[in-house]
Amino acid sequence: MKTLYIGAAALAIASAATTARAADLAQVEAPAAPIIEEVSGVYDWNGFYVGAMTGYDWIDADTNDAGFKSSPSLDGWALGGYTGYNYQTGPWVMGLEGDVKYNWSDDNFDLGGIPMNLETNWSGSLRARVGYAFDRTLVYGTGGYAFTNAELTDRGTGASDDKTFHGWTIGAGIEQAFTDNLIGRAEYRYTDYGDKNLMGVNTDLSSNTLMLGVGWKF
Repeated sequence: MKTLYIGAAALAIASAATTARAADLAQVEAPAAPIIEEVSGVYDWNGFYVGAMTGYDWIDADTNDAGFKSSPSLDGWALGGYTGYNYQTGPWVMGLEGDVKYNWSDDNFDLGGIPMNLETNWSGSLRARVGYAFDRTLVYGTGGYAFTNAELTDRGTGASDDKTFHGWTIGAGIEQAFTDNLIGRAEYRYTDYGDKNLMGVNTDLSSNTLMLGVGWKF
């Protein structure tokens, strides 16, 4: 009988110990999950892109025929496209870009009493670009080779002559990445196309151009 009492007491003690241990475990809180903070990424300018552009050309011409001189202004709208490639290292962005556009630029003038018309048609450039990126905003400078096709017409006889002028261009611009692919831009450039003889008339061309564009980066 004594043995039975001892066994019952031991069983009660073990049951109480188990209950107390379970209560202690229930009071232990699970460790809090680590808090992960999202860091907004810096925009990546690397890659190929294409775009369309429109703007205005202020084209200045100096013509000289045997001492008879005139300086027509061939101002007009332009529409075209561009393509290029960017390489980014840190905040610096470097690349190569080409563009071509059609110019609605012409002017009527008199040269030594002869009624003339001078107009430019297609023009374009191949340029290097170097810029500094502020995340999705890129400020850049650009420069390189430029060309344009110009035609001089004698309005009295209808005779005409056209040639392609070759020169250089330099400018600056700003781009904004509205999405990961869609990029807008504004760009100014000065271009010196040099001079050529059209129907024996020495013709020198230069321009100031302001263009707006929308591009797609792949």
